[in-house]
Amino acid sequence: MIIGFTGTIAAGKTTAARFLEGFEHFTYSDILRIEAKKRNIEATRENLQMLGNKVKEESDNNGILSKMIVENATKVNIAADGIRTVDEINELKQFPDAYIIAIDASQKTRYERLKARKRPGDPESFEKFKEIDDHENQGKTPGQDINNAMKHADFLIKNNGSIDKLKKKVEEIMKKITG
Repeated sequence: MIIGFTGTIAAGKTTAARFLEGFEHFTYSDILRIEAKKRNIEATRENLQMLGNKVKEESDNNGILSKMIVENATKVNIAADGIRTVDEINELKQFPDAYIIAIDASQKTRYERLKARKRPGDPESFEKFKEIDDHENQGKTPGQDINNAMKHADFLIKNNGSIDKLKKKVEEIMKKITG
């Protein structure tokens, strides 16, 4: 089974993916960091976005990152975290047991989470966060069309609450999927 996660920056995609017991967890950024290391490229947010576009162009497959995740997996159950485009969803959906969960939260909530996680390359001001977020969500950043990807999800989680509430929502979705 493949569970793919799409959604806005710092909405809780990685946290939700980690709730899936027995699933091998990959982020799209992980796959790009591996490729960046091979190519001797610094793994900044901007560089990873450019590299993702380059890999897609080189392969002539806009869903190649999803394919790379599946190819790198060593387990049957995969959590694919950080889908940015409909093409990445379509690549996963070639598998009959693939489901997509979209996660969103308010910009203020997500900015507070982003500051708390202190991930290298994250924007340092709310204004910069909002600018990046708006561009990625509206498809203005090449290779990033999150709002459109979210429209193609099988499930949507609004995650403005606690981690426990997010876990409960993920568990409810997994019960629907597994019957």
